[in-house]
Amino acid sequence: MASSQERSPATKKTVLITGASSGFGTHLACAFAHAGYAIVLHGRDEKKLRAVENEILKKENIHCTTIAADLRNSNGLDAIKTALHTQNVGILINNAGINPELGRDGMTSDLNDIDAIVSTNTSAAIALCYIAFAHFTNKGGGTIININSVAGLRGSYHEAVYAASKFGLRGFSESVKEAWLKQGVGMIDVYSGAIATGMSSQRPDADDLIDPQELAEFLVGLCATKSFFVRELNVQRTKKMNQGPVK
Repeated sequence: MASSQERSPATKKTVLITGASSGFGTHLACAFAHAGYAIVLHGRDEKKLRAVENEILKKENIHCTTIAADLRNSNGLDAIKTALHTQNVGILINNAGINPELGRDGMTSDLNDIDAIVSTNTSAAIALCYIAFAHFTNKGGGTIININSVAGLRGSYHEAVYAASKFGLRGFSESVKEAWLKQGVGMIDVYSGAIATGMSSQRPDADDLIDPQELAEFLVGLCATKSFFVRELNVQRTKKMNQGPVK
């Protein structure tokens, strides 16, 4: 199901953000909206999506649309495909992701968990990349931002399946991004350490984690470069770096 509210025509591109109903996705939506972008919010919880939409429209004079859909099935992917065309999206942010291993404080051997993690973080993200690529090449170019993780660079013992799912997305991106860029479709992979949102906000060191608003605003800037393109971004927190490994 989708809804739309409009106040005035946007002066910048439209950005579609998956997993925008909470956590870092909401910070991304607010940052892009504040910068004047039209926004398409995706999530599975329609009530939460409407709340984010309403909050944005209270503050910003932009166009905002919501899509309530599960990306782990064809109907959900079709909903995103339709929105890319009807909303003339120029930027797709692959932000939706799950990590039940983190919530349970350890690795999982549950086949249902494994399937959910891989289908959400890898399969759906890759499918959306293909869908966005087809759309962007038809419209003369566009940008895909994959919100990956440092776990997708060097693994993480306590969240092995999550790390594998992020490695999978990284492998796909590294395989296509050079060829896609030649066709006008840029792909930015963001490998971030722990962000102070969601489950991470309950960590005892939450105050020392990456500020989600600061990172979101930084990513907005990456979409406005003219003479260069950022291929990937490795983001680590700055506080207490001398007290052990940074995650």
